[in-house]
Parts: sequence; C-alpha cells; structure tokens
Amino acid sequence: NTGTVTLPTATDTLVGKATTDTLTNKRVTKRAPTVTQSATPTINTDNTDVAHITGLAQAITSMTTNLSGTPVEGDTLRIDITDNGTARAITWGTSFEASGTVALPTTTVLTARLDIGFLWNTVTSKWRVAAVA
Repeated sequence: NTGTVTLPTATDTLVGKATTDTLTNKRVTKRAPTVTQSATPTINTDNTDVAHITGLAQAITSMTTNLSGTPVEGDTLRIDITDNGTARAITWGTSFEASGTVALPTTTVLTARLDIGFLWNTVTSKWRVAAVA
C-alpha cells in the first residue's frame, strides 16, 4: 500500500501493536454506550465496558438472551440501571454468576442508579459479579 506516515519531531518511543509496552500517565476511556431499555437488553462485550440502561420500564427477563462478545481473562463489565420510578425485577440468565461474597441483584433500586461490576471468570465462562452499589 502507499500512503504518508507523519512521525512526531520530538524524541519519543512508539507503542507497537504486537509488542509489550508499559504506558505511564495515560488514560483509557471506557466504551460506555447507552443500551436501549428492554426486557432483554442488547450488550456486546466486544465494544462495551460500561452499559448504561436508563428509564427501565419493564422487568428484565434475561440479561443473557442478547448478550454477545468474546471476553478474555482480565475483562471487566459494568452495568448500571435506573428504572422509570417503579422498581423492576432483574433476571440474569446463564451468562452471569454470583461470587462467594456478592449476590446478583434481583431488582432495581427505586429512582436510584444500580451499579453492578463484573469480572470475566475463565473457569466457568461467566461474568462474575464483584460489586454492587
């Protein structure tokens, strides 16, 4: 292919795609789309780190049904849910699991944001809840 590549004139080290590099004083911006509220929300973990579900107007019958992606060791996922003024039930499905000390929440918190943090568990191939706030 042809093209022009412009390199900075300052002395610096470039980060390679297939190299092991240490980044210092860098910020990684989380991919945080708003997910359309539904009984089976659609979340693709290949392009979502934080899923915002707002104005939930019905119970979530399955968080697993429209869940997609290919998570790997070390991946995290945060889902935050706000209802529309009525507490709503949440059914997680087979792609999620409780941890030894944190349970999966079963309802939203009336008029407050519910934050749920998950870690990918490679042993069980499930999103393991690590925190609920």
